Amino acid sequence: MPKKKEPALGADYSSKMKSRYAEKVKTSAKKYSKAHRRENRVVVNMGEEAQQKSLKELGCQGHCLCGAVSFNIFGDLRQVVNCHCGQCLHTHGHYGAYSSVEKNKFKFVNDAGLKWFRSSNEARRGFCQECGASLFWERLGGSTISIAAGMLDLGQEVKTIGHIYCSDKPAYYEIADDLPQFPQSSKGKIDGSI
Repeated sequence: MPKKKEPALGADYSSKMKSRYAEKVKTSAKKYSKAHRRENRVVVNMGEEAQQKSLKELGCQGHCLCGAVSFNIFGDLRQVVNCHCGQCLHTHGHYGAYSSVEKNKFKFVNDAGLKWFRSSNEARRGFCQECGASLFWERLGGSTISIAAGMLDLGQEVKTIGHIYCSDKPAYYEIADDLPQFPQSSKGKIDGSI
């Protein structure tokens, strides 16, 4: 029996694929240049006094790669916790480095590209449907939103303070620091983490 020819690596088979993943995603998400994102961080409907107060309270800003999702954070962020759980590994391709903030100190500037995926009975994950950036993790009914640290334009210093779900960590990498490590959740033993 003749051996079936394997497809070449990198070949484009999208015209032959019929799945929803092969179709070009059409969206009304407005594209923003980097300069435009910097200039338009504050909501335009605010009065001058409210804008000045808002700018003083602004802790930092963030956005996805393409700018279809951008946000402002008013106040302090929690320091970064690295999550090595299976869901973060599959969502990010590696562990997830997350900061977090109270939801009442978080505001979307643009959420046209935002999609939510319910990843478990307890949580959902937010990503950009345009560029694919994994942005948020949110416990359902919780008071905080976790933000992938790489999405932040940091106006304040944040540092990694620990590791959770280390028992799920694959063998291909080592944790090379002396920060606290927990086999599962830290149950709040790391400043505000899960």
